[in-house]
Amino acid sequence: ETGDVRGVIQLKKGRRLARDHAGVVVVIHKVPGDDHKPPAKPFEVEQRNKQFDPQVAAVVKGTTVSFPNEDRVFHNVFSVSRAARFDLGLYRAGATKKVEFDRAGVVDVYCNIHPEMAAKVFVLDSSYYAVTGPAGRFEISGIPPGTYPVEVMQANGDGYEGQITVPAGGTAQLNLELETKRGQDDHLRKDGTPYGRYQ
Repeated sequence: ETGDVRGVIQLKKGRRLARDHAGVVVVIHKVPGDDHKPPAKPFEVEQRNKQFDPQVAAVVKGTTVSFPNEDRVFHNVFSVSRAARFDLGLYRAGATKKVEFDRAGVVDVYCNIHPEMAAKVFVLDSSYYAVTGPAGRFEISGIPPGTYPVEVMQANGDGYEGQITVPAGGTAQLNLELETKRGQDDHLRKDGTPYGRYQ
């Protein structure tokens, strides 16, 4: 009989709690029988209002991620991260391009035209994960009973590594406060040069 892991991850800036606790990734590692098979349907990261949505995503290794352009302007999607290097080129409104994320790690995704566009994709070797909502709540279900490594990650700030014991037919709780450093992601264009003034 499987169990669950539930909890609340709260983000704080100094002594004050942040208003939004969304976008924290919680992962349970080394679960027996986990083949971490990617889904048949691509995971979608939209480009809308000159932002990526979601700005923080988690996918299983081998997942195809699509990047539809829902704006009325051209966008370019690229990454120079070690876990995934790609350049989808410039494409117009209504178009979609895709990338298969076949290596575990953290992938920083940007638009070569709009510096305010930044997203992180956590590519995982585990099927047992969740991403927190605005209140910081998460739930991972269907976990065989046992003690496992647990990892908590956010886009910009402290993480956590530990162990958690999942009871048969029960729930294990994980509640944390993590320091966050949310703000504009300082980065360069795909050729390593600073951004210009294109709007």
